[in-house]
Amino acid sequence: MSPPVSFAASSSSALRKALSISRPRACAPPHTRSVSSSPYGRTHVWKHRQRELPNPFVPQLPQLVVRVDGSTFTHYTTSPRSVIKLAKDTTNTPLWNASRFLGEAEEEDAVTGRLGRFRRRFEGLGAGGDWMDQASVEREGLSLKEMKADADAVMNRYKSSKGKKK
Repeated sequence: MSPPVSFAASSSSALRKALSISRPRACAPPHTRSVSSSPYGRTHVWKHRQRELPNPFVPQLPQLVVRVDGSTFTHYTTSPRSVIKLAKDTTNTPLWNASRFLGEAEEEDAVTGRLGRFRRRFEGLGAGGDWMDQASVEREGLSLKEMKADADAVMNRYKSSKGKKK
């Protein structure tokens, strides 16, 4: 049998020794730090688990593109159509190559863009020539009344042509 232990008030250390002998201590020290250092605990910390399904496989299918001029090229896309025939592309659009549609005689800048649009709009007003030519006409002695008559004639032609388009 075990020896009797006295419970005196002065021998609290003896009591601790006696209890520690009779009971085994826990393995972990009492002051261990948890994984989360958050003041809210671990309830808001998500465990990063591997996805149940793998990432989706996006198919890349070959697609043959046939241009208007007959040339072809292949590129890879997610579209299931294997052949695409273009009705309009860079080879037959005036916006991309205006010189082909205008002929080589006209300069491309004169017909395309803002300057070309301005010239097409006001071509019938008689200001299409060079300003030096206009100065020589004034020296030749064209009277102000004759110039006004010419300008009125051009304006009448311009107004009549606009009325026909509508």
